[in-house]
Amino acid sequence: MTLCNLISPQEERARLAEVDRLTSDLQSGSDPVLNSIVNMISAYFGVPTALVSIIDRDYQMFKARVGMEPECTPREMSFCAHNLETGAVLEICDPVGDPRFSSNPLVTGEPFIRYYAGAPLIITPRLSLGRLCIIDNQTRRPMDEQGKTLLLDAAKVVVARLQSIHRQHFSDPQTGLPNRQRFEADILNEPSTANRVAILVEPLSASGMDGLVKALGLEFFANFMLAVKELLVETLPTGARLYRSGTLGFVTLFEPSPALPVQQLLNAVVTAFKRPLYSADVPVFPDVGISVLQLDREAGTPMDILRLMASITDAARRSERRWLDYDPVIDSSLRRSTALLNAIEAALVAPDQLRLVYQPRVDLASNRCVAVEALLRWTHPTLGEISPAEFIPLAETTASIRNITRWVVRHVCEQLAQWRGQGLEMTTSLNVSALDLTDGLLFDELVAAMHEFDLAPQHVELEFTESVLVTDFQLVHVQLQRFRDLGVAIGIDDFGSGYSNWAYLRQIPATTVKLDRSLLADLQPGNSEWHIIRGLISLVRDLRLTVVAEGIETELHYHLLRGWGCQQGQGYYFAKPLPPADLVAWLKDKSASTRQG
Repeated sequence: MTLCNLISPQEERARLAEVDRLTSDLQSGSDPVLNSIVNMISAYFGVPTALVSIIDRDYQMFKARVGMEPECTPREMSFCAHNLETGAVLEICDPVGDPRFSSNPLVTGEPFIRYYAGAPLIITPRLSLGRLCIIDNQTRRPMDEQGKTLLLDAAKVVVARLQSIHRQHFSDPQTGLPNRQRFEADILNEPSTANRVAILVEPLSASGMDGLVKALGLEFFANFMLAVKELLVETLPTGARLYRSGTLGFVTLFEPSPALPVQQLLNAVVTAFKRPLYSADVPVFPDVGISVLQLDREAGTPMDILRLMASITDAARRSERRWLDYDPVIDSSLRRSTALLNAIEAALVAPDQLRLVYQPRVDLASNRCVAVEALLRWTHPTLGEISPAEFIPLAETTASIRNITRWVVRHVCEQLAQWRGQGLEMTTSLNVSALDLTDGLLFDELVAAMHEFDLAPQHVELEFTESVLVTDFQLVHVQLQRFRDLGVAIGIDDFGSGYSNWAYLRQIPATTVKLDRSLLADLQPGNSEWHIIRGLISLVRDLRLTVVAEGIETELHYHLLRGWGCQQGQGYYFAKPLPPADLVAWLKDKSASTRQG
């Protein structure tokens, strides 16, 4: 079949651009409005088949269909591709008798078309995406004017719906700006120039946004972001396109010139954000962070561009000038963090990645081991040993920390049962996070594990840092009291490393307080740490709590702390963290040396 089209190559390129723009992301049958339209006209005209047919480069694509099984057919077989430049209904009452269509495979074979009528999906004069068509397997008399008018009107509704879907997909509903998808499409479709840069502006940090929303609500935040948009529109030069890249950010594409170099523009944006922005007549001081990416030098895929830029906005926020060029070192660190987060769940079920080591805690007066602390270690299959100081804070940002705690609880209880079988009764402490103490899940899991391994609660101690107390003190207090009532010991870890809230300390049911190891790092006679440690030991003992010093590494540490009244200590002076079997051997050696002494 020879298609009769009078569209010029330039018009066809423009037509295909509109096809891509309006329909490339729309899956067949995915839109309920288009589905309703084809069902409606199928019922109205009494035909088995109705289609929204989009004419692409090589195929006609059915974005909505009834009575047609395939989602597309080759363009050369398409009735809808015929005379695309016309604005009238194309009607073929008897394709078998029409030399243009008689040999068409859709006529000679399934679906055996015997009647066709299609109204063009017109964007502008002589530019049509395809047709809204009806098909019958019986010949029909010519359509009356009322039928043609209805089909043409329905085609206009189809076009309006496609444009609406496009606006929803490529526009940010709050600001009316092009959105992230539009930015990515523009980057992909437009050739890069040597000068072009992308600039990402975040007026607040994630924590700043969270605080604003919690204090004043989502509507207030939405109005604040509208004020940010208006400020950027005023500040950016003519020709710089502005996009809403996400909840927190705006991104612009900019080509510097001798008259306006990029640094001058960035300084102007930073200056603009130094004044408060008003939302509902309330002034809000922005905390802006700006990242800059030279597109021809660093850019990868469009999705990578925004990820690369977002990797440095927090660092830019901390810098004096408030903006930074993309830094692959910072990005590499964030990529590693993401890789570790993605690998944690697999590590929890792997037999050979996670393990526990145990560091002895010694009574300084008798030099006897009174407890051990369970410390988690991770051997990643490709990255090797991962420090808990790296992966635990990452896990605490997600629900993975709960799964880690659950793993530690079970393995600690299992280990305690094994030691008991060897004739060794040992109290073991384990660390828990703020998330673990927000509900009763940890309590239930610990009780279940102790029941399974027939353990007494006094052999378990839970340690947490002071930061847990500021999350929701009343809720945390309730959970801690449940553990204490059960007989589980409660320890405060890293005490003295930041703030020390004595009001909290008097109220919570703690049994021990661990002085942070950083206090011993630079301990010298007469310096501030010297006086701080002595004061902390005295105050904690006054509260009738056991004082434990972490980080004891030298003979001086040992004798000073014992002399100041510190009851227990932990550190390399006594022993490093040990695997279970090595700990048992260490305890035997220590017991033998104590008897000999």
